[in-house]
Amino acid sequence: MLKLDKVNLAVDEVIKKLGNEIVLGTPLGAGKANGFINELYKRAKKDKKIKLTILTALTLEKPKGSSELETRFLKPFSERLFGSYPDLEYELDRMTGKTPANIEIIEFYFPAGKYLKNAKAQQNYLSTNYTHAARDVLSRGVNLVCQQVCAGEIEGSNVYSLSCNPDITIDIAEEMRKNSEETLVLGQVNPDLPFMYGESVVGENFFDIILDDETQYFDVFAPPKMSVSDADYMIGLHGSTLVKDDGEIQIGIGSLGDALVYSLCLREKDNQKYKNILEQFNLTEEVFPIIKKDGSTSVFIKGLFAATEMFVDSFAELYKAKILKKKCYD
Repeated sequence: MLKLDKVNLAVDEVIKKLGNEIVLGTPLGAGKANGFINELYKRAKKDKKIKLTILTALTLEKPKGSSELETRFLKPFSERLFGSYPDLEYELDRMTGKTPANIEIIEFYFPAGKYLKNAKAQQNYLSTNYTHAARDVLSRGVNLVCQQVCAGEIEGSNVYSLSCNPDITIDIAEEMRKNSEETLVLGQVNPDLPFMYGESVVGENFFDIILDDETQYFDVFAPPKMSVSDADYMIGLHGSTLVKDDGEIQIGIGSLGDALVYSLCLREKDNQKYKNILEQFNLTEEVFPIIKKDGSTSVFIKGLFAATEMFVDSFAELYKAKILKKKCYD
């Protein structure tokens, strides 16, 4: 494993090992190694002999506004919320139609409506689901995997945490290495990432290159919390009556999930108040027999099990309320 402290040296090493045909796989969302990816992208823009393919999902971009007024309004908000987060240059070029011919961006999980008038992005959209993401990335000949990691120590050994993206990186890296010796796995250290344990922890030997360049540390992308509307609260209240003890729950990002969690926590912490509210809104078993048939309004004895690819903070609230306590085993 090679440790480097300059991002340009990491790009040099990648080109030296892989040559001019680079198929980069990088995680969705906040796990992308923006510093390394931007440097590699700049190198490919400058050297047309390099053929760079980027395979990824859910590329994040700071909001900028489409007019002078929007820009002036959003600038202080963006600076406060996103801090030093650097935009991915391939995304800035893709949005303005300036992606060079020697670079291809293939992506799944688009932000809704973002690429509505972007023909190139739509043509390179990868229609897949998360179950098949690793398979579809491998089928396109990925030879370089990179993602952000954070460093730590467990029982005297130096280790790294894949943090917010532990899901398919290990699977892709293992299969990629089986298929070819001309492959690389690179981790870019960012201490702003939370150190997650369990299967997220890997040893130094998992990586071919560790890039720890302090000039590339940046604030993790912060999805804004939207306010919960009255309609969302009511939907969450209705939904909470259909969650049965000893069951399983999946929650997505956004105000609707927050509203559901609020009602579930109220149901657990102050069950009588919860039932009074249901009564006032006529949410009873007599009006909605499905509550008795498939749901419940009682407290959680066995608790719930959570299944998700994205641990939103709502899950933490369910855990703190001792609702999320059902254990599962391989």
